[in-house]
Amino acid sequence: TKRMLLIVDDVWEPEHAVPFKVGGHDCAMLITTRANSVAQALAPTPNDIYKLLVLTDEDALELLKSLAPTVVGQYPEQSLELVHELEGLPLALQVAGHMLNVEASYGFGVVDLLTTLRDGAKKYEGTKLLEAKAPADRVDLASETTPTVAVLFQKSTDRLDVPTRDCFAYLGAFAPKPATFVLNAMKAVWQVEDPKPTARTLVDRGLLEFVPDMGRYQMHALVVMHARSLLTDD
Repeated sequence: TKRMLLIVDDVWEPEHAVPFKVGGHDCAMLITTRANSVAQALAPTPNDIYKLLVLTDEDALELLKSLAPTVVGQYPEQSLELVHELEGLPLALQVAGHMLNVEASYGFGVVDLLTTLRDGAKKYEGTKLLEAKAPADRVDLASETTPTVAVLFQKSTDRLDVPTRDCFAYLGAFAPKPATFVLNAMKAVWQVEDPKPTARTLVDRGLLEFVPDMGRYQMHALVVMHARSLLTDD
């Protein structure tokens, strides 16, 4: 009989959310997931699905400023370029902001770090971002450790079968700037007869996004970095 909002974050399988459907008539439930298939399975109607978009440059800069106010205040142009290259991905901005703020708190110069982060994002070689600690609210309570951003993405790719994971990695090497693809291009890179099943899986895992207005698929910069990190000599 209570009025309660229950938030179930980061659901990977539809059945994982079912035990939480315990609210009464005056309760509401919010489920977050990176998998499109999970959202489709759990939402009562298509209108109950809300796709959270990346931040605009203005909002991204505001987030970075809240995390590293001194740096953004001293280097507004470089900071704006950085948030643009990180394509409004909140997790990447949180990690970058934390790194910049730490450097500033130690009294170290941050220009070099800004340049490294910015250029790394441009070249999809942002190893500093991939190796950096994720925000504190992503701490794994079971192991009492804070995962790196790379580990967060690894959660998605570890669930892929080997051929699909390889296809994802190939997109990292193939990615132009901006990292957008047509289905036929992915078919050629993957050397498969039908690229749709693989593309569908990557979209469901939140590793690839279809943009209806463009008629193309896209990957954000940090996802491309992760894809490239999976490439091996083999």
